[in-house]
Amino acid sequence: MRRAAARISWPVAFLGMAAAYLGACETKVLRYNPPLAGLPGAQTGMAPVYDSSMKVSNSPLATQATAKPVIENPDGTKTLISRNGRDLMFHIATCMREDDEKTFTEQVLSEMTRDEFYERGYDPKYAFREMKRRREDLEKMFKMLPAAELSPGVRMEMVGENVMRVRLHYVDKDTMPWCGFDMKLEGTNWKLRWFIENDGK
Repeated sequence: MRRAAARISWPVAFLGMAAAYLGACETKVLRYNPPLAGLPGAQTGMAPVYDSSMKVSNSPLATQATAKPVIENPDGTKTLISRNGRDLMFHIATCMREDDEKTFTEQVLSEMTRDEFYERGYDPKYAFREMKRRREDLEKMFKMLPAAELSPGVRMEMVGENVMRVRLHYVDKDTMPWCGFDMKLEGTNWKLRWFIENDGK
C-alpha cells in the first residue's frame, strides 16, 4: 500500500508544480490588430500591437522612427507625411473632416492626378469636391479598409510606375461603390492617385 501511495504522489506533486509555474507566467501580446483600429479617432480597449510581419515595406519611410504623420513648421504651415496607405487614409479623412481643400489638393492628391485635371481644363480642386460629393462611398470604403494595406482580405497590386493599388475583391457594388484606392510614391511620400470603382470582381 505504501508503494502505491508513493506512485500516486509523484504525478500529483508534478501537476502542482506545473500549475504553480503556469500561474506565474506572463502573457505577452505579439500581434493584435482589431477591426477599425486604423481609422482616425478610433478607440479600442487595448492599443494595436504590430509585429515585424505587419510592417509596410513599400515606402522608404515605413520604418522611420517618428510616428507623426504631420509636421508643424515654424511658420505655422504643416507638412504631411505619408509613409504608407494608413497615413494616406488618415490625411484624406482629416482633410474631409476639416473641409481642407487646399491641403488635400496640394499635399494629398498626387501630382500625376493634378496634371491630368489641368490637361483636361479643370482645376484639381474639383477632385476634393467630388470626394465630398461621394462622402458616403468614401466612409463605407474606409470602414472596410480600416488599416489600409494591413486590413484583412486586402490585395496589393502594382498598377503603374510607383503606383500601388490597395483594394478588396468580390464585395457587393451596391453596398460598397468604391472598393479601394491607388496611391503613387512621389519622393518619399505616398499620394492619392484616385479611388477604385467597384466592378464586383
